[in-house]
Amino acid sequence: MPNVNGAAKGAAKELSGSADREPEVMPGKTQFGTRYSKAYKLRILALADKCTGPGEIGKMLRKEGLMHCTLTSFRRQRAAGYLDPVAQRSDHTDQTRRVMELERENRKLKRKLEQAEALIEVQKKVSRLLEAFDGPDPKESGS
Repeated sequence: MPNVNGAAKGAAKELSGSADREPEVMPGKTQFGTRYSKAYKLRILALADKCTGPGEIGKMLRKEGLMHCTLTSFRRQRAAGYLDPVAQRSDHTDQTRRVMELERENRKLKRKLEQAEALIEVQKKVSRLLEAFDGPDPKESGS
């Protein structure tokens, strides 16, 4: 009967030896997975749409090195409009951009107004305090 503990120790040595090496950084890969361009996604979707026979989509996915869940994700993005050209998206119109700029400017001016009002309040309080200290001196008024 083989020594099970010896095999486990050997496997542990192999794992610890591989842990010392730096992970390989592959271009296009991030900690969140591979990032694909819009053009690539659209090309894959066009290829998938052309597949009509049984097994053709699987063959295309194997050739491209993709999984079915990635194709499903691409399809969802296309359905949601994320793969449409930016010019056709309604949230990037010039009018919307102008409204956003005006709202930003409005918030900035409101902050400045609040600061100016706070400064005026402080100046009023300082003025009252100075008047209280510099009030009429009874010694000087009697002379």
